[in-house]
Amino acid sequence: MRRLLENGLSLKTQIISLILLFAVLSFCARLVVSINTTKEYMQDQMGSHAQDTATSLGLSIAPYLDETNHIIAETMISAIFDAGYYASIELKDNTGKVLISRSNPTTIATVPTWFMKYFPLLAPTRESQVHNGWQYAGAIFVTSHLGVSYQKLWQHSVDNFYATLITLLILLSLSILILQAVLKPLKKIAHQAKLVTQKQFTICDEQPFTQELRAVTQATNNMVRNLQKTFAALTQQTQRLTAQAYIDELTKLGNRRAFENHYLARCRDVTIDAPLTLFLITLPSLNYMNSTVNYQSGDCYIHEVKKLIEETFYHVSDCKIFRISGGSFIVTSPLEHGMLNDIKAQLIKLFSQQCKNNYQSGFANFSFQTIYAPTELSSVLSDLDTAATFSTKTNNNSSDCSAYSVKQWKTIIHSILEAGDISYTVQPILNTSNSQPYYFEVFAKFNNQNRALNNSHLFAMAERLGLTVELDKQLIRTFTMIKTLYPERLFALNLSHGSIYDTDFLAWLKLYADTNPCIKHNLLFEISETALLHNVEAAAKSICLFRSLGISVCIEHFGTSLTSFKYLQGLDIEYVKLDGSFVQDLTDNVQSQFFINTVNTICHGFGIKVISCLIEDAKTLNILHQLGCDGLQGRAVQAPTQITEERASYSFNFPPNTLNLLN
Repeated sequence: MRRLLENGLSLKTQIISLILLFAVLSFCARLVVSINTTKEYMQDQMGSHAQDTATSLGLSIAPYLDETNHIIAETMISAIFDAGYYASIELKDNTGKVLISRSNPTTIATVPTWFMKYFPLLAPTRESQVHNGWQYAGAIFVTSHLGVSYQKLWQHSVDNFYATLITLLILLSLSILILQAVLKPLKKIAHQAKLVTQKQFTICDEQPFTQELRAVTQATNNMVRNLQKTFAALTQQTQRLTAQAYIDELTKLGNRRAFENHYLARCRDVTIDAPLTLFLITLPSLNYMNSTVNYQSGDCYIHEVKKLIEETFYHVSDCKIFRISGGSFIVTSPLEHGMLNDIKAQLIKLFSQQCKNNYQSGFANFSFQTIYAPTELSSVLSDLDTAATFSTKTNNNSSDCSAYSVKQWKTIIHSILEAGDISYTVQPILNTSNSQPYYFEVFAKFNNQNRALNNSHLFAMAERLGLTVELDKQLIRTFTMIKTLYPERLFALNLSHGSIYDTDFLAWLKLYADTNPCIKHNLLFEISETALLHNVEAAAKSICLFRSLGISVCIEHFGTSLTSFKYLQGLDIEYVKLDGSFVQDLTDNVQSQFFINTVNTICHGFGIKVISCLIEDAKTLNILHQLGCDGLQGRAVQAPTQITEERASYSFNFPPNTLNLLN
């Protein structure tokens, strides 16, 4: 009933229900009226028939009332009575004495008792005087038997019931067919409106015959066309802005500005457990090729290097590639350099093979550095450039975090899957409209022997071992125990790339949600834009499944792909979370402000809420609020706080100083 009240009834169901109600009431009323009319007719017929019999019999037996002919009168009465139409016949003399009496029991076996109870017939008694000459000799009394009348009334009622029912069913079938034909266009309009809420703009080409529905269809189509035009215009505008500000024109990779924003966003959270590795790839023969051959050959040289870099780092999760100057590429990865030995070996092999192809100063050089603490970008680039010049590596403050072998990693991951040793911190997203949290993002920390593991290393090895999906399952299982303590709070879990497209995970999630209904309410999955763009069509199907289970979806790191936002069409998502790189220089970068404002306009047109993260100061927070962002996240709002299975261990209230920032 609660679900019915929430979802409502379709117009078709309501109209059909109303028609059925009227039809049933009409059917019942018509049947009752028909039975009562027939009953009255039967009652009158019995009375008339009894009177005729009494009159006829009185005249017939009048000459035979003396004692000598009494037997003749009795024979005549018996002959009439034996026909079975009468309950009793009595002949009385002028003093009231019964001379002749015949009676028949009123048992009726062929008619249901309930029918006789609700539609009773009264046995009429009629009399006729008997005269001997001119003298009054007595009277004859005839009472009709109800059996025949009840049988006729019952048979008539049954026949009338079936005839009326067949007529009703035929009329109902015709009504439903006509109703379906009339409402079919309305159903298409409703489906079209639903698709619009799911960011799919479809035009209904079929025009309804009904005048009012045709007007609604045309108005809806015009609205959808306007939305398409607005979305296309804003998308093109955003693409031009992005291309000018953040994309290298030749390679279509992120440029130096995009790299600097990305580095600033990542560098603030760098620790020994969450390092950042940078690769600098330089092209030593580019200047020679441009000056002695032609610039077109130089461009082909750059494209060849770009292709090799993309192929080499294709399977490295969460890595980003930038072209920061004419002959310099930067690749960032959240993995420590020790986890990238295969990548380094592959780069050396590929670059060595290309050196044979007439590159005067060599095909390409590279250097790398892993940082374990916030470091000035100029210092990192200087070290990388020096190392690349001499084709050597640099790695300051090296750590031994990646010193586990593949076998050890496998043991560690299986231990986590069995023991579920995971700790959680949560960070709220502030709703700018009411100063309440939209939801709480959950950060999981996997532990091994009381020591926190590097999540990037863990998932990189899990992906290599084919255990990423199992880690996500374990993450959901263990967090369910905490979720049950806070059923009214919306929590967000990060879903890995592999799980989005894994049919086994999707089937498991559906079954797990059925047995643990608490995750069907107030749970959200955050999916990275890079993972989603790997296969938008397949991701859209997974998102539809999540939504059918009651799980919301947010695209995080939105904008990092530097591609068109057209892929948003058809994705039934509720939130997008801007990548932190767009926030870092927001106070001084008008282009970033314009970009965020445009994203807000596009997403709000789709009914999608926009969230900004990595907000570190009050000034940035206020700018984002003024630009129209729906949700804000970062240390300026509230730092991540540990949450456990102790219900009283976490406060869901914002500090007073946070709320004052929005006033």
